[in-house]
Amino acid sequence: MGVAGSLFIPENGIWYSVKRPFVKGQVVHEAKGKEQLDRFGITREDEEVVVLDGLFLACRREVATEIGFDEELEGFHFYDADFSLRVSKKYKNIVTYDLLLKHYSGGKKDESYEKLRKKFIEKHKLPYSKLKTIPKNSFKWQTFEFDSKRKYPKILVGCPTSKDYGYCLEEYLLGLFSLNYPNYDILIVDNSEDDEFFDKLKSYGLKVAKGGFHNPVIKRIVESRNALRNYVLEEGYDYFFSLEQDVIPPRDVINMLLSAQQKIVSGLYFGFTNAYEFDGKNGLGAQPVRADSEDVYFSNSLKLMPVAYSLFNDKQKEMPSKKQKLRRLNEFDVNPPRKILVRMTGLGCILIHKTVLEKTKFRYEEGRKNADDRYFSDDVYDLGMPMILDTRIRCKHLVLKKKVKWV
Repeated sequence: MGVAGSLFIPENGIWYSVKRPFVKGQVVHEAKGKEQLDRFGITREDEEVVVLDGLFLACRREVATEIGFDEELEGFHFYDADFSLRVSKKYKNIVTYDLLLKHYSGGKKDESYEKLRKKFIEKHKLPYSKLKTIPKNSFKWQTFEFDSKRKYPKILVGCPTSKDYGYCLEEYLLGLFSLNYPNYDILIVDNSEDDEFFDKLKSYGLKVAKGGFHNPVIKRIVESRNALRNYVLEEGYDYFFSLEQDVIPPRDVINMLLSAQQKIVSGLYFGFTNAYEFDGKNGLGAQPVRADSEDVYFSNSLKLMPVAYSLFNDKQKEMPSKKQKLRRLNEFDVNPPRKILVRMTGLGCILIHKTVLEKTKFRYEEGRKNADDRYFSDDVYDLGMPMILDTRIRCKHLVLKKKVKWV
């Protein structure tokens, strides 16, 4: 057992030179008085690897006696990779996240290092892996600024998804793996009709759950979102960061959202809508109009507006929440960039504290056209919980190729 390693050893013999999803584990390094967290793995769960780093190794006595260290690999390099690789061919090496260690060395690639690296490569005829198929897609592992004396809230990042979002998967993953925050996990809930997209997500090393397939779409979206809610509460997370698969945030989005020190705080993204989307017939509030092609740029009836709302007027305060009429925010509402109180935002980029989730569930009502973001905003409004929008956080919204039909 160790705290860092890889499922794959490349031809150069350096396990950490490969990318995700092969590398696993995390280690704090300190150099010149500054700490950084090198997080190799995507999911922080115990996983099997073929090679372990020697900064920490533990094994059963009989395994150590049987396998032994190769004394021809003298010095401080590659004895660990050689030992753990030989172990993996008969037993299992496991990387655990239960231990977070600080390493006061970044390693030293001197003449001895190169000599032993060549010996290691020749001995094992690299590359080597136990994997039957090698994933085609890989991503750089993450390095964070870190302070071991600071408490970082534990955050689950995730969303419901389906094969309809395959068009933006690569860009979404790049966004996920670029988040500049050291204490977050990812969970994606796939509610596609078959398992093809589920298997594709798993191939990236993600933690994926399978949601039910229902019609209308809103039913399976809500069920999947509640699966995420339940996971947050059951696994002891402090926050749920709902990040839809077509929303790409800035790298420091989590730190910015946390800085608001609020139970519910959202980032800003935009969507196409009718400039006069207010539905005067039933008073149910916003009814966004979806665009399917680039023709929207030439339409007089559609505009790109914030997916965020205020009350239509002060009289709405006297109405029950489900009857209140809302209006989209406009360019004057969101500028200059700042934190503002809103009545509703979408669920595309929103940080929700666990105490909110304990008092609410995601829901929808059959026969009404509203999506679950409206019902969530109604419920937190009735609970007297403020919803904050940080308009400094501007996200990319990949809507032009979107094919999901909500109703």
